[in-house]
This record gives sequence, C-alpha cells and structure tokens, in this order.
Amino acid sequence: MRMAAQIETAAHATFAGLAHRAASVWLALLSACAAVGMAAPPVQAEPVLDRGLSGTQVAGDRNCMLVKIEFNFRVRYASHFPLERGDDLQIAVRAIDPAQASSLALLRREALRPPASASSSIRVIELETNVPNGPLLHVRFAKSVNFAVGQGPNFDSIVIAIGKGAGSKRCMAIFPKNEWETSLTIGPRSQPSSSSGKPAGRGTRKADAATFRSLEAALDEGRAALRRKKYEEAKKKFKSVLRYAENKASPEAHEMLALAYEKSGDFGQARAEYEDFIRRYPSGEGYDRVTQRLAGVRAKLGDIPTQRFAGDSSPKQFRKFAPSNRESWSVSGSVSQFYIRDDSYRVVRDPSLPPEIIKDLDDHRIHQNQVLSSFDLIAAWNNAAFKSKFRFTGSEEHGFADDGSDLFSAASLYAETTYIPWGLMGRVGRQTRYTSGVLGRFDGGLVSWQSTPWMRINVVAGSPVARRKDGFFKDQKSFYGASIDFGPIFGGFEASLFAIEQRDDNYLDRQAFGTELRYIDSKKSAFLTVDYDTHFQQLNAAIASGSYRFEDKSTINAGVDYRKSPYLSAWTALQGQPFLTLYDMLKLRTKEEVDQLAIDRTPTYKSATVGYSRPLNDHLQINVDATVTNVTGTVTSGGITGLPGTGNEYYYSGQLIGTSMIENGDLYIAGIRVADRADSNLYVLDLTARYPIMSNLISVSPRLRLGYRLGDASDLVEYSALPSLQLNYYWTRDFSFELEAGARWTSTRHGNTSEDNTELLFTAGFRYDFFTDDQSKCKPIAVNCR
Repeated sequence: MRMAAQIETAAHATFAGLAHRAASVWLALLSACAAVGMAAPPVQAEPVLDRGLSGTQVAGDRNCMLVKIEFNFRVRYASHFPLERGDDLQIAVRAIDPAQASSLALLRREALRPPASASSSIRVIELETNVPNGPLLHVRFAKSVNFAVGQGPNFDSIVIAIGKGAGSKRCMAIFPKNEWETSLTIGPRSQPSSSSGKPAGRGTRKADAATFRSLEAALDEGRAALRRKKYEEAKKKFKSVLRYAENKASPEAHEMLALAYEKSGDFGQARAEYEDFIRRYPSGEGYDRVTQRLAGVRAKLGDIPTQRFAGDSSPKQFRKFAPSNRESWSVSGSVSQFYIRDDSYRVVRDPSLPPEIIKDLDDHRIHQNQVLSSFDLIAAWNNAAFKSKFRFTGSEEHGFADDGSDLFSAASLYAETTYIPWGLMGRVGRQTRYTSGVLGRFDGGLVSWQSTPWMRINVVAGSPVARRKDGFFKDQKSFYGASIDFGPIFGGFEASLFAIEQRDDNYLDRQAFGTELRYIDSKKSAFLTVDYDTHFQQLNAAIASGSYRFEDKSTINAGVDYRKSPYLSAWTALQGQPFLTLYDMLKLRTKEEVDQLAIDRTPTYKSATVGYSRPLNDHLQINVDATVTNVTGTVTSGGITGLPGTGNEYYYSGQLIGTSMIENGDLYIAGIRVADRADSNLYVLDLTARYPIMSNLISVSPRLRLGYRLGDASDLVEYSALPSLQLNYYWTRDFSFELEAGARWTSTRHGNTSEDNTELLFTAGFRYDFFTDDQSKCKPIAVNCR
C-alpha cells in the first residue's frame, strides 16, 4: 500500500505594529500525509496548525489556571494519564466525525503555541495522530503540577485545570461558555461589591411536608405573576418562600426574586440578589444563568467591579465573571520552517511480466524534497465593552524540483469582535466551523447574538472551501443558515436547532435542518446531532457519543454513528462526470437526474464504538476499545460503475501507558491493534518511548511499529517494519528544534508476485513562538492569553 504524502501550504508574511518588535520572516509549516494504520510513515514534518489544533485560551489566577485547547473539529474526550499530577500529560481524544478522523490520519503530528501565562507552566502542546489506538494530545509542563482534565464546551476543545497546593482540589476543568467570561478566580469567600441593594435574608423556621407543598404553590404563583409582568406580586411570593430555612425551593425562589427586581428596573437590588445567589449556590443548575444575568445587570449599571467574586471553598465548579475595565492588547503566534525528504526504493518480481517492464518498476522515487514554511498570527485587543481578534494562518511549500510546484495558501484569515454589553459577536473572513450544519472551512461571515442568558441566535453565510490553496469564493457554491442555541437548561443541558441551504449558482445543492444536544459536567459528557436533508428527503446524519468517569478514576466512552459520507449534495453527482460545475452538467441533464446521481454516488457510513480506560497504579494505565463499521455500496448509474459495500469490519485495540517509570517525565506506550477488514486481517504492534534529558531540555523518542497483514480470500501476505527516532531540543521556552529520521520496510507476497519497498524519511526544522502584550508579559488573569 503506497503512502501518498500531502503537504500543507505556507506563507511569507510580514507583521509590524502593536508588538515591540517588527518581524519580516520567511515562514513554514508542513502537514505530512500518510495512509491510515500501517501505511503511515514514521517520519514527517510539522503539520499546519489550522488542520487540527486551533488555539488556546487561559483564565484564572496563580492558584487555579484553566487552559482550553481548541480544535478545528468536534472532539470527544476519552481518557488521560497521569490522572492528577505529573509533568507529562497524555490525553486520548476521538474525532466525533469520521471524515475528520480520516483527515487526522493524514497528519503525522502538529504543535500549538503554549499559553504565555507563566501560571500554566506548559512548555509543549502536541497532537499526535499516527497512533494505533487514536489521537493523543501531549501536554508537557515545565515542572510537576496538579491538574484535572475534562471535555470543553461545544465539544470542540479539551480543558485542563492546573491547580496549586491545597486549592488544587477545588480546581475543576470547567471553562466558561461565553468567550468574554474569561477572567476567573477561586478562593475564600469575598464580600459583594457595593450596591444600592441588600440581599434578602433567610428565615430559620423549617418547612414540613405540608408547608413545603404550600411553598411550591407560592413558587408557581410567583412565576405566573412574573409572566404577567406583575413584578411586585411576584416579589412577595418569592420572598414568602425565602422566609423559611434552606430547602429545595429556595434556589429557584432566590433566582426568580432577583429576576423580578431586574425586570422591574431595580438593577441595584437585582445585582445584590444575583451576587448572593452565586455565593450560596456556586454549583447549582442556575449558576450559569445567574452569572450571565449578573454580567448584564452590571453592564447596565456601568459598574463592572475589579474585585471578583470567589465563592466558597468547597470543591465546586469554576467561577465566572465579566472582564475588567482595563484595556489590553496582545499579539502571539508561531513561525516554523522544516525540510522534509522522502525517498522510496521499489523492487517488483513478477514472472508473468517481461524483464523490461520489471526493470521499469524497479526504481528510486523522491516523493518529497521540500522546505515548508508557515506563519500563524493572533492579535487580540479588549476592553470593558469590546473583545476583538484577528487571525492569519498562512503557509508556503517550496519544492526543489523545477516543476512549478511551489504553493502558497491561507488556511485562516478572519477578523472578529464581540460587543459585550449586547452579547453580540461578528466574524468575517476564512474560518472553520463544524456545527449548525456548517461542514468545515468556508469564506464568509458569522453573527452571533446572546439575546437572553439562555438563548443565542446565530446567522452564517459564505462559500465552502474544499482546499486551503483555493482562492476566496473559488467555486460558485454559496450557503446561508441560521441556528438557535438554548442553555444551559435542566441542570446543564444545551440544545441547538439549525437550518441551512447551499446553492451552486442558482441551483439548490443542499438543504437541511437539524438539532444538536450537549451535556457536560465534571464526570460525564454527552453529544447528539441529527441532520435531515429536506431537499433529498433523507437522513444525513444521526450521531451520538459520550463518556463517564467512575469514582475509581476509570473512564468509559461510547459512540454510535449513522451518516451519509459525504453529506448529501447535488455537487456529488459530478463524480466521474466530464463536468466542472453543476451549471455545466445541467445543460445536458435535468435537475431530477442530477439529484438521483448524487444519491447513487453517496454511500452510508455506520459505526459503533466503545472504549474503557483504567489506571493500574500511579505510573500505569490500560486502555481498550472495540469498533465495528459498515459502509454501504453505491449504485451503477450515469455511466459510472457502483462500488460494493464493505460489510461489517471490526477493529480492536489495547494500550498500556507508563509514565515516570525511570525518570520524571519519561513516557512508554505499548499498543496493539487488530483489524478484521473485508479483504484482509491486519495486526499491528506499536512501541513508543519518550525519554527526557537535561531537565526536559532534550527529549529522545524512539519508535517501532511492526505489522502483519493476511488476505481473507487470497494468498496475500504482507510484513511491515517502521522504526524511527525523534530528537527535540527546547533551546528556550519559545524556540525549539526537531529532527526525525526513520525508515519503512514493506514486503508483500501475492501469488507469484513479490514486492519489496524501502522508504527513507528525514525531517529537520525549527519552531519559534512569540508573544507580547501591552505590559510585555501575560498576566495571570489576562483575557484571552495565547
């Protein structure tokens, strides 16, 4: 099986301004492509940042720092190790969408600039995708720290909570959902900021069963009065509930009382009640609503205090607050340049072929001989009212062959701003979105409005981008859509409803509506999405996944998937046809014929997976998982021969991870994977190690992958060996070098034919990360520190 290398593109960019230093650099980055599983080569260069990892956000203080690592696709947390403390953290993640999972297999490894905040202690963030059991997010710290790991909001990120000392037990991996709520703190109970109101007190008399029923009735009457805008009557009803000692009705009565004050225009008293609610119920189901309402009330009063609430000292979820009045800006990014070389030598022996043809097959080929450069820039500026960001990720691929293969592209180029008092966010440019019916990268705009604390309205329009090298609005395709997000409701559930339509010129290409359901807390997470195409009248996708962490620290995760692959689109009808656009095809065929061809060319993908991880002790963890997949065939039509289905294919894997076995920060992974596919069985043994030298300034990572493939209905036999050695030198926190060399030997026997392949790979380059802000360094509670 031949490995096809795909290079991500790069940019020659100049940046000056805002920063204290001007820069003009030739930049580079690589995304090296490998085939899935055993076909993947062991050595490739740095992939493009925009493909998998998107960026980071940090929030918190020196005692508890939250780091959100963002992805450009929907991702599900599977497990992590070590569980609570260490200087080298491995996080197993799974792509929710199989199309993104396949794309990840084409990457080798990619890095992300660590947060500039010294409190995070993070030195390295890497995503390694060429792993038998699935992608691993590797986070290396400058020293041993306490941490917790959890699912990020919207299932597009992973959150790491880094705690210090005894307070680390209260440092939970829960990141604020709204982007402007990134100034956090935690610690002893603090006093509320000055206000014109005083929160309602609590009675001491306990409510018996009969009294509690009357309190519930008072709650119902108060809610009804609130709906009728009879605010004084509502206040009396809610206060009558609060005259009793704490009971099950107290939190809702307290929240509704504050809302009644807010609706009646008494913002000072509303603020006092909201602040008192936060202190009393820091982990209740109304916490998210109340913190958002509190931020809105403070904005109306023009009083966003610099002193943050901290809540009590119990192990509750992380506290969220509005940003400070201080104006700030920051500029961050990365520059990298890598040289990659990929040579292969092939020897074919086939007695049925003439000697001269065999001689042509026995050749030396150079698949890659290139310098790949890239530049990633993020500029952010914030104040009490606005939170703005500009991002550019560009790359250039320079080949030494004189074939005009040099390539320049922009993976992302957009500007974004949020007007905090209105909860209104707008973004325009090249961007990536995998939610609300949008299927990836596009050129266009997004407007999002937080109309109420529990409802957000989104409108999106643009043109899909199939390849990063494509120019803006390259094809005639365009789409527009809208969605409404609800939540958190019912104790943490979030829901979205969306509708989207895509056209090729004036012809309908895709039209769908659907829903997403999400739930996340410190122990469990769940995700469900349904997409129905109203034009083709077929179900595009029904996907569900989730994870649960037990008291013994073990984790189980599972998922089921039904989808069209790719999603139904009239554009699919062009496969195998001599037309470049639907407009050309419709000159000879009717729209009904084109739609039927699209259905005929679109198979259905189905899968189910379950995984389990369990720590054996402080240094060892075991992971196992099983997956079954099925891809239906396609129909012969339009002069194109249909493809048969795969039938059920089964994949099983197990992995043993060890850390700090010999030296603090060392890592050892032994993995085995068995694939029972339609045409063959594949067995893979993967051994990986990482050993730190000189206080983690240097790391040596040897790797060996051995494979054996046996045909089901044929006499196919294949052996593979992939040894490699990687060397990383972290000269400074911001500047690192990487060198990797390896080989891949494959020997295939099929009947009387034998084929031996030898592939030699080499990668060498550097990566430089930069950061500067208005105070020359990232403060512990700075907003959007990157």
